[in-house]
Amino acid sequence: MLIYKYTKPQKWLMVVPMIVFFYSDGVTGAASVDNAQKSLVNSRPTLIEKNDAEKKLETIRQTLVSRALRTQARVKASAWLDGSGALHENTRITSDVITKGSPSQNSEENPFIINEIKPTSEKGVCNFYDPRYFRRAQFQVRSGRSSMNLPHHEIESISKRVGTLLRTGLQTNQNWLINNPPPNAITSYDKFLTSSSYEKADFAIELMIQTEEVFSYRLKRNHVILNLLLTIEDLRSNKIILSTNYPLPSPWAPPPIPTPRSGLAQIAYAIHEANMVGKFEVPAQKSYSTQFEVALMKGVSVLINETNEAFLCKQITFEIKRIKDNAIEINAGSKRGLKIGDQLLLVDSAIIPNHILEESALEKIALIEIAYVSSNRARALKIAGPNLGPVAKNSRSTITATPF
Repeated sequence: MLIYKYTKPQKWLMVVPMIVFFYSDGVTGAASVDNAQKSLVNSRPTLIEKNDAEKKLETIRQTLVSRALRTQARVKASAWLDGSGALHENTRITSDVITKGSPSQNSEENPFIINEIKPTSEKGVCNFYDPRYFRRAQFQVRSGRSSMNLPHHEIESISKRVGTLLRTGLQTNQNWLINNPPPNAITSYDKFLTSSSYEKADFAIELMIQTEEVFSYRLKRNHVILNLLLTIEDLRSNKIILSTNYPLPSPWAPPPIPTPRSGLAQIAYAIHEANMVGKFEVPAQKSYSTQFEVALMKGVSVLINETNEAFLCKQITFEIKRIKDNAIEINAGSKRGLKIGDQLLLVDSAIIPNHILEESALEKIALIEIAYVSSNRARALKIAGPNLGPVAKNSRSTITATPF
């Protein structure tokens, strides 16, 4: 038979479970706090560090915007209501950071003159001349009407000399790839070949050696003077960039006026003048006059300087043949100075740089790097910026590549 005896419980038996409970609760709370902190850290957006290409692109964007803010800008804003009563707004901001290199707009004070089209940019406003790359142009020299005083072979000789001087001067001061203009297409096959983008020029330089007969009161007869007419056209926009002229004196030295010293000489000179009525004297000089030689050199130098000033604010651009994913094919190669490793800007020329201050304009700029180069072709890869493609092969696109 079992007998239960009443015993008083000890206090330390009640304290131990409480200590165990509080310890386990503290461990659980600490774990939950750590888990909460980890989950908070994981829920925060991670900051991705930009690579060197993205940093360079960001610097270029900031530089373009800062330069555009230093110049004048034109703002055109418009608003309209549609059929449902919703308000629509449109704002166009045009910056003069680059457009100063374009011919000025016509006004009453400055009327349009076809042979006096010059850029409005002042010296020091902008300079996009890059000695690493070349512009491509087609060059042509034409001569005017010949006469007995200046025969055809003399005009051809002067035209050849002036054309050589102008071509050499342009290639010396600025990098130009100058070719002859394409032949006139007769058949559809010839037209297909000439319309190819292979070595296609961006500009057309035309020099006209114009002859003009002016009456000389000193010589009592007409004599021929020359005019150098230079015209440069942008073949992509079909606009005249530069149109100027420079007058040249007669190639021949003015002969001294004969002064008879005796009565017999006066009678002979009168008979000679009577026989020369309605006739032309053929020049017997074998070389041009010193005055003409000096004026010719000065005239060609003036044309070269005006051409250089006209292209200081004209960016060197390369046409894009195709864009597929991150691969870009360019219609230019080593002949125009491209090398493997060169970095260029891929931009939308319809927006950049004229409308650089507009909203979302900076999203039309990317950075590419040349990976392959041939004589007339290059292939690049996008290394920073948005994707501006796709661009179909040989399509009309405003996406171009330009050095910076």
